[in-house]
Amino acid sequence: MLDTLKSIVDKIPGAKAAVLMGLDGYAVEKYVGNGDLGDIEQVATEFIEMVKVARALDLGAVTDITIKAERGTLLARFLSEGYFAVVLMSDTGNFGKGRWVLRTAANELLASL
Repeated sequence: MLDTLKSIVDKIPGAKAAVLMGLDGYAVEKYVGNGDLGDIEQVATEFIEMVKVARALDLGAVTDITIKAERGTLLARFLSEGYFAVVLMSDTGNFGKGRWVLRTAANELLASL
């Protein structure tokens, strides 16, 4: 699983870290590339609140969440009812490729659980 997360970061230009989280708020595994990022696990748990909001509004299953900010982007891909992956990218990162890499790596991440 760590190899898959590293591969995700390596394949996305500008990616800095990736984490696989459970909807219980616990990180299953994380990979942090070069640089000091702070606590990506804590940031990723905030996506759980967004899932709760989507459920409360009866929007259906959440598949992706993206936060684009001035100095970076967070991409989240929900893999199942219980797990999701988050990638942190720099502001110059390739957003489209990031979404594609997360989508194509979803089955591999699920298989390694």
